[in-house]
Amino acid sequence: MSTWLYLLFLCARLLGVSPPNEQQVKYPHLVWSLLLVICVWFFTLHRLVTMRFYKEVQTIQKLFYFAEYPANMLLTALFSLRIYRSEDFYKRLLLELERLKAQLFVNGDAIPHLYRGLRKQIMILFCLMLVFHSICALVDSAWLNFDLKLSFASNCAHQLPCAMINFSLLQYILIHRLLCLFYAELNRHLEELQRRPAAIELKLEELRLIGVALDDIQAKLLDRFEFALIVNFANSLLSFSYETFNTFRLLELAQLSDWVLYCYRSLWLLQHGSRVWLVLRANERIIEQKCQLRLVLNKLDASDARLERSINSFLLQLKSSHNQPLALCIELDTLALGGFVNALLAIVIFLVQIDLGNKSLKGFV
Repeated sequence: MSTWLYLLFLCARLLGVSPPNEQQVKYPHLVWSLLLVICVWFFTLHRLVTMRFYKEVQTIQKLFYFAEYPANMLLTALFSLRIYRSEDFYKRLLLELERLKAQLFVNGDAIPHLYRGLRKQIMILFCLMLVFHSICALVDSAWLNFDLKLSFASNCAHQLPCAMINFSLLQYILIHRLLCLFYAELNRHLEELQRRPAAIELKLEELRLIGVALDDIQAKLLDRFEFALIVNFANSLLSFSYETFNTFRLLELAQLSDWVLYCYRSLWLLQHGSRVWLVLRANERIIEQKCQLRLVLNKLDASDARLERSINSFLLQLKSSHNQPLALCIELDTLALGGFVNALLAIVIFLVQIDLGNKSLKGFV
């Protein structure tokens, strides 16, 4: 295991969103995860009860602002106590990936290339995550004039659940990145069949079974993360919409002295935008590899009926597993961003209209 991957899992386990690697710490880790979830829920509820707006805010705007808190509470509980709590699921997943790696990466020179690409991805995302949350904690404390008590409560209500959610999604993204590398190697083997057609039927069937196993892993991951991804997308949409509206409102009021607030809102926009983009992009990479698989299969010369049936069977399998949508028919690729942007604009326009209507009633417009 690389150093960066070890550090990633260490941070995730400290946040209670990754299963322990030793059986003897299973129950202590469960207790620690429960304490973290209780801490998040307590300080979030305390924030909801004691929250005071420093300017007059409409009720509908308060609802959009407060929507993030119950979503964070739900997501932290899901990731910590359900999704990452099943050790058997991830052990079986790891064993299956090791088996597929042994079948795909027969050439020993290909394995270092696999880990080198994955290690670079882990290093970049892990470092960005640490820097981002450090800046968020600093800006949050600066907004509260570095009051230790207030900063601790605020970070437990904001930074702790966000870190738990982000590290959970990061592991999901990296697993899909690994699957993408496996699909790329599968493509390479198929291209080799074009140059060396000896015993092509047997090799093609072996590769088809590997493709079935990869599709099965992706389906199991989606089934396990499905509800959490839907809640995450909804949460990010509402939060991104409200923060976009508030940023323009601050610019309209020319409150340039509140630079800390500008920084905080910009960081929150970056966080929620990245959560949606990275998850969609991770799934889209696999879709691109499947499209490449179909292209390579169509180039194979079907010299007899048996080989043609094998190729058609492989193509039919790829067609059925091209993209696996979520329960709400959300396509997990970046094309879904079009719908996300449309919904975002509709919500922002709605909030602007409510704000202008309120000003009109008060005689400001």
